Amino acid sequence: MIVMNLELNNLYAFKDFKINFSYPKKIVNSSIEGEYLPSKPNFRYKKVNILMGGNASGKTSLGRAMVDIFNFLVREKTDRLEEAICNKNDNASFSIDFVEEGTLYRAECMIRAGEKETTKKFELEVYEASIAKKDSYESCVKKLNKKIADEESTFFEKLEALPKFGWHFALTDDFPGGFFVKDKHSDPEILRIVLQALDTDILSVEEIEEVENSFVIRKENHSVIIQDGKTITDSKLSSGTRSGITIARMIGSIRQSFAGCYYCDEKFSFIHSELEKAILSIMISSLKNENQLFFTTHNMEILNMDLPVHSFTFLKKNPVIEAVYPEDYIKKNDLSLYNAVKNDVFNCTPNLEKLFELEDILYEED
Repeated sequence: MIVMNLELNNLYAFKDFKINFSYPKKIVNSSIEGEYLPSKPNFRYKKVNILMGGNASGKTSLGRAMVDIFNFLVREKTDRLEEAICNKNDNASFSIDFVEEGTLYRAECMIRAGEKETTKKFELEVYEASIAKKDSYESCVKKLNKKIADEESTFFEKLEALPKFGWHFALTDDFPGGFFVKDKHSDPEILRIVLQALDTDILSVEEIEEVENSFVIRKENHSVIIQDGKTITDSKLSSGTRSGITIARMIGSIRQSFAGCYYCDEKFSFIHSELEKAILSIMISSLKNENQLFFTTHNMEILNMDLPVHSFTFLKKNPVIEAVYPEDYIKKNDLSLYNAVKNDVFNCTPNLEKLFELEDILYEED
């Protein structure tokens, strides 16, 4: 499953928001292999999406909105989308273009304010277009005029006609619905390697055969049991090591291609920047054809990795959230992405004015 375009209005903090995941120009000798559909090299998509931006710029909310939409399209769940509406007195909407099984789909949904009955509250249209050998995303969009179901069909019947797909999202612990994969079990060897890289005191990681998807992490003086990626005994693991459990599960999922779409949201806050870069490289190299990774970070060192400029998207809120694409600004190799961000070429630097006000107050008190 590949997301090509997403539009959100009145969901979370998004208003008339648009973000696109295609790129028009072929990259020679790119460090990322297969950023196009197999046998259809003109149909290019951003296989790796590094999302950066200040606090409250929408990085986490974007992942939440996407997983809510996925749960709606695949599981026919409506509750999360209803809860995500920002202004309950106004209509909300989304539009998503995605590729599955060689076909481009567009789902457009209006969520009507004030309606109680679900079948009336959700107004859905779904279009499809076969992707020809020479099609690009831009040319295929023009063919999106065939509806997947007739006008009399309910939105549940339209959803039933859509293909099913999987995802693996690592968002906050309090946000449900991050998985819909064929097999979400952890790989014990990957779990051991990742955890030992993050914590040299870990002696071993062993699978508990009697309990499904459970492991014991052994340190010199104590052990910690985890099940389904969460500690179920008193945890003496560091914050970085606990994040490592989530990271290891995602690496295993990517390597086994359990899902098509992956979203790793700021799981490296307590992890050294060099380890973050190394793990991101492993994730990228493990991606299969028609896989897509979304990775949010505040780590400026990621900008110095050998990645195409189009792999980065910056989110900023001023006053509404918008996506900024660095390839629209950097046309030549005379300016590095790192220096462009450092010099605020994209106008995405966090606003420090309030902190300056605090400094003035503290100065007056002294």
